[in-house]
Amino acid sequence: MELNMGTKIIALRKAKGMTQEQLAAALGVSAPAVSKWETGSSYPDITLLCPLARALGTDVDNLLAFEEELSQEKLGQYMTELIGIARQGNIPQAEEQLNALLHRYPSDIPLKFTAIPVLSFFEMNSDVSTDCGDEDKARWTKQKKELAQAVHDDGNPAYYLSSVSVLVSLSLAEGELERAEALLKENLTNTADFTPLWVRLHLKKGEKDQALGILQRQAYKLVGELRACLASLMGEELDLERDRVLEICGILEQLDEMFSVGGNMNVGLFAEVYLRMGEQERALEYLEQMAERLAGQTPPPNPLIFSPAIAPEPEKLQWSREMKLTVLQALEKDACFEPLRGHKRFEATVNRVAGLVS
Repeated sequence: MELNMGTKIIALRKAKGMTQEQLAAALGVSAPAVSKWETGSSYPDITLLCPLARALGTDVDNLLAFEEELSQEKLGQYMTELIGIARQGNIPQAEEQLNALLHRYPSDIPLKFTAIPVLSFFEMNSDVSTDCGDEDKARWTKQKKELAQAVHDDGNPAYYLSSVSVLVSLSLAEGELERAEALLKENLTNTADFTPLWVRLHLKKGEKDQALGILQRQAYKLVGELRACLASLMGEELDLERDRVLEICGILEQLDEMFSVGGNMNVGLFAEVYLRMGEQERALEYLEQMAERLAGQTPPPNPLIFSPAIAPEPEKLQWSREMKLTVLQALEKDACFEPLRGHKRFEATVNRVAGLVS
């Protein structure tokens, strides 16, 4: 699997168009000596490494195949080869070659990180090899933890958060709940979503209410983010096809009806969309719905999904005066409503909202 020194000398010599005799003459050694280097039966004297590298048009690091880190292409090739060997039932050989790579590239963080799922693959497929038992699985688990810890401690942003997930999962599997919780708390400010790990932690601790609350709050957050994305998709700047925008509008309306996140006040946005499409009657219907909703209470988030974690007090379900004033100012000043100015239904809607503000 590895490119040894003899193979490297052959490749470089041929690339230079040199024979063994020519290389030997350049170094002041015999042709049989070069032959032995290339077959791996002996190695050049250390004093010959620099002259040999110069003769081959390279440096000593390349001659010795020294690399601090594998290229992504080589890493992928090696891992594919290891998985193939393991699939054939020869997991001990695959493990030996994996450890040889880890030993050869001790500072290669991508290699360490990629080795973790390979070790998991060994665990999942250990039944195909008669040479593997519980001791092997324990060793692989221990090695995964060591590798994940090394990646974590290195702090490489490309792998850090994933290493946290691995460490937390291993800690939970081994009942190390305090360790798992400490890791999660260390990363409270990170943008990664550790919700499944927090839920597993609380369930392991018998804290079902906390697990439920985390899931409900996360669901509420995700629905809010989805609403915002759909609203952006309907923006005039994207200039999507009319039918596509109206279909997205319908999806967002269904989303509001199902989850009731945000007080179902996307009706104002729907009015703008339909008005932009030239459908004034539909726009007026949505504006009238908006005024109707402002006159009542904010509908609570769907209790089936979000309660009790997201369950506002009754007094908090009232629309604020600031919200009503914002809507009134939009109706009176926003240019998008200019086509409706003077329309009886529109003016009646504006007057109704103004009455709610006063």
